[in-house]
Amino acid sequence: MTVELTVYRDFPEAPLPLGTLARTEGKITFRYHENYLASPAPAPLSLSLPLRAEPYAEEELTPYFRGLLPEGAALENLCRSLGIPQDDYFAMLAACGLDCLGDVVIDPAAYAETRSYETVSLDQIKEMAGKPGKIDESLETARLSLAGTQNKCGLFHDPSAPITEGWYQPVGGAPSNYIVKFAREDLIDLMQVEHLSMTCAAACGLDVARTALISPLKPIICVERYDRRLASNETIDSLVAPLRRHQEDLTQAFGLLPHAKYRELKPSSVQVIADFLRRRSAEPARDLRAFASLILFNYLIGNCDNHLKNMSILYAPDWRSFTLAPAYDLVSTTYFARFSREMGMAIGEHSDIDEVTTADFAILAEQLGVGMKVLRGIATTFTEQAIPALRNEGARLGDEGYGTAPYIADDIEEDILPRLELLTTL
Repeated sequence: MTVELTVYRDFPEAPLPLGTLARTEGKITFRYHENYLASPAPAPLSLSLPLRAEPYAEEELTPYFRGLLPEGAALENLCRSLGIPQDDYFAMLAACGLDCLGDVVIDPAAYAETRSYETVSLDQIKEMAGKPGKIDESLETARLSLAGTQNKCGLFHDPSAPITEGWYQPVGGAPSNYIVKFAREDLIDLMQVEHLSMTCAAACGLDVARTALISPLKPIICVERYDRRLASNETIDSLVAPLRRHQEDLTQAFGLLPHAKYRELKPSSVQVIADFLRRRSAEPARDLRAFASLILFNYLIGNCDNHLKNMSILYAPDWRSFTLAPAYDLVSTTYFARFSREMGMAIGEHSDIDEVTTADFAILAEQLGVGMKVLRGIATTFTEQAIPALRNEGARLGDEGYGTAPYIADDIEEDILPRLELLTTL
């Protein structure tokens, strides 16, 4: 018996079927449709799945499709809620593939249901905090697939409303435009640390996903989806639905399974990514500088979770070209004593963030293929902007009722000062 899932591109006019994910006697394949290959402007679903008539075997397709799903405890909770075995990514995509990351819809009968937005109160969002079952219920209702390990769901926010109002639960494949993330009880500061890290990055000139906090007593972070920023021509329940933009993370693009996200590529991850952007990006000069800025900022803020799944490429609406996506999931992990200080991506000869030296940045410049002058310019901006940004946002949050935020900002500042001092020596 063969079970098939149609994979669609969500064109504004109507979803366009591009291929079929099929399972026959336990074996899974993916094949592009002949009509899609013969269409005026076909483009591959992933760089790891180039256009071709022959079907892709499971070992070839798994990096992209499994990469659409959650990982770790988040995956365990959702699978338990749905009654699906944790290793059955085919069934998971069938259940939660109506609103994937990027411009992809996976469902045997996409949009057969009536798409809608159902009002969600702030109190209802707060109820999800610390309750994986509530989060899973939201994901099931939205039929939403979100990669990553944190507890999170996708909601729609009316852009004309303040961040504490105008929230909606997407139903039947209606697109979300925010990822809402909830801290674990043992990491209650995490959402404020992430927001402070992200606002600091923006102040330092990085292109980042926009974030906001809600619920001062138990902070929840709302991350605007950069793959949903633009408005479409579609209206759902009198609300303008966001336009899906295609994207994929670097493990998907490079054909690596999600668990390989911490792998150091040869000769180095930095050199491989820099060469990739130089050859393939639509704006290589812009993206190489953005990549260099991201590396230096991750070092500065102490984000040791800088792995390959935390970098993505964002495609043009026609899927014909791409650029480096805005940065996301920037967190000062060194703020938490329990977290590893081994970076997901080495700088020069060192992966331990405390062992990085000025000499490592000279190696980094060589791996990037840029002069040290570029890194010095970036570092100078950081030295001017990082500390004021942390202080200002900490104070602003304090005024809004997030009583611990100024102290968290102070602790992050104290943590980054030695690394900021090293950056001034470049």
